[in-house]
Amino acid sequence: MPKIENPLFVSLYAQWVDKVLAETNNIDEANQRLRDMGKEMGSNLYLTTELASKTKDTVMTREDVAKLIDSIYRLLFDRKPTDVDMKSARGSVRVADKDCIWCQDITLEGMRGFGYCEAFSGILEVILEFKGVDAKVFQELCKATGADNCTWKVRLV
Repeated sequence: MPKIENPLFVSLYAQWVDKVLAETNNIDEANQRLRDMGKEMGSNLYLTTELASKTKDTVMTREDVAKLIDSIYRLLFDRKPTDVDMKSARGSVRVADKDCIWCQDITLEGMRGFGYCEAFSGILEVILEFKGVDAKVFQELCKATGADNCTWKVRLV
């Protein structure tokens, strides 16, 4: 069995996901509920950590968004994401993580389209909003549902 990084977090998050799935009727609604939960978490993180003071006040470019995502990752996970791609994302930013902390050792079958780690989308979206960036963030791929890595797309509006 692989070593679980931050087992308390993983256990708590798994309970929240189970609760959301038990209370919702479809995958889109479950994804939205997890994003909403992430927005609450992101607001708290932004207001109670040094993220606000250690990052630029105004985020204007995709490069600024990519740097902010790196800062968020360092704060939350003490590392960088596997990849932050602006070239193939066509006006957006794509974040990939092959060692996703949210869904480590989770395997779901028959859940196509479900973003197990969708709470992270909400965290990114609300922090970008605090920085003045109008963006929609969603999980494109999830290791828990069979992908090679977890991938989030940050679509700048």
